[in-house]
Amino acid sequence: MVLGNHEFHRRENSGNTWIEESGFHVLRNKWVEIKPGLVLAGVDDFTAGHRMDENVDYISKALNGRPEGAVILLSHTPWHTGMAANAGVDLMLCGHTHDGQIWPFGYLVKKRYPLLGGRYEVNGMTVIVCRGTGTWGPRMRLWRPGEILRIKLRNKNKR
Repeated sequence: MVLGNHEFHRRENSGNTWIEESGFHVLRNKWVEIKPGLVLAGVDDFTAGHRMDENVDYISKALNGRPEGAVILLSHTPWHTGMAANAGVDLMLCGHTHDGQIWPFGYLVKKRYPLLGGRYEVNGMTVIVCRGTGTWGPRMRLWRPGEILRIKLRNKNKR
């Protein structure tokens, strides 16, 4: 898993040890090889770095030294997709936007997050932005229902 913007309200991010203590493997700008030829990488939330005026290339840091193979990148916020595609990521999974959550508010959100919700292709890389099940601000959704996605991975070399 990766951390989202709400896990970074404190600069030092010290209040989140319970996540790993609960058995989750948190990918903080690193990768893990799931099986030979399949790499899962994760980056810290881009909006948190932006708020803290950090100028860190999380994507390069997360992919450094990875083995050959397909790469899935987990990123809470759907930013830097072109950079991820150019770095060799095959699939980028994101959330954060809630797909605008409340119509017509999504029109404003889309100005900051062009990949608001759904599936996109960016320089040959697939990006999926999930609406998620939660909310932010008002605890309501209007014409943007929550969702849990099921993604089936297939080897593109085997048809």
